[in-house]
Amino acid sequence: MNNSNSHAQMWFDQLEATLLQEAKQAGLLEHGTLIGTAREFLIKRVLKSILPPSIHIGTGKIIDAYGKASKQIDVVLFDSRFPLFEIHSGVGMYPIEGVIAVIEVKSTLTRRELFNALENTRSLINLTPGIERAPFWKQHIDELIKTGLNEDDAKRKAYFELIPASYIFSFSTKLRKRGLSNAVDEWFNKKKQPSVSEGLCAILPRAIVAGPSIGLLHDGLFNIDPGKDIMQKWQEKTGSTPKHIMSFWDTKHCFGWLAVHLIHTICARTGLNIQELELSMGLTII
Repeated sequence: MNNSNSHAQMWFDQLEATLLQEAKQAGLLEHGTLIGTAREFLIKRVLKSILPPSIHIGTGKIIDAYGKASKQIDVVLFDSRFPLFEIHSGVGMYPIEGVIAVIEVKSTLTRRELFNALENTRSLINLTPGIERAPFWKQHIDELIKTGLNEDDAKRKAYFELIPASYIFSFSTKLRKRGLSNAVDEWFNKKKQPSVSEGLCAILPRAIVAGPSIGLLHDGLFNIDPGKDIMQKWQEKTGSTPKHIMSFWDTKHCFGWLAVHLIHTICARTGLNIQELELSMGLTII
């Protein structure tokens, strides 16, 4: 987000201060808070205040047409134009074609809770969207190959664009910037999953909000430069040119970063014009 004093930016800042105070009063910044309480707070006080009415919010499992299902997901953001299968309001099974994003919610993020959340969001990549059977799917892959990607990378990039965006959110954490980065790096390297260029890796969340610390995937939405000194240290340590996949730092705008990324994700998936939205809201992705 830029530093301009737009009405949207000021609104996000005011919301951040209000939510942190309310979260503190509700005990959400303390270890041991019930996940259900944290999830309901995030839905009612954050998501419902920024998402358009067309986005259905639920919890449950994501399913595909081949009988496969994800692990239990805390928050499912679903395009209400698609059919869904709910046991009762807000709880059910959601066809992957209509799922825009998922969020794993924690009151306090520990190393164990982080790994559990990463496994839950990773379970999405085992699903097969029905769109892969559509003629234009192969056409899109062919177009990506023409840009210089090999066939495997083109398929992974196309799948990355199609799979629901995932997020992890916690009100407090025992893993600050460095510890959070090291834990994610350890988990990621154990999975040995291939990535496409920088950041286009479907098994990692687009954003991890952990109290005052945040991690953002280099998915093409944010332009984040770690700096030549850091890249040089990485190269000296590993002996090869590192792939810059995710960045971590501390910020006073955790709710704001999450909100902006979600807004862009929803616009992209529902066909809204992202550039016009940025101009109208005064939000710029840097």
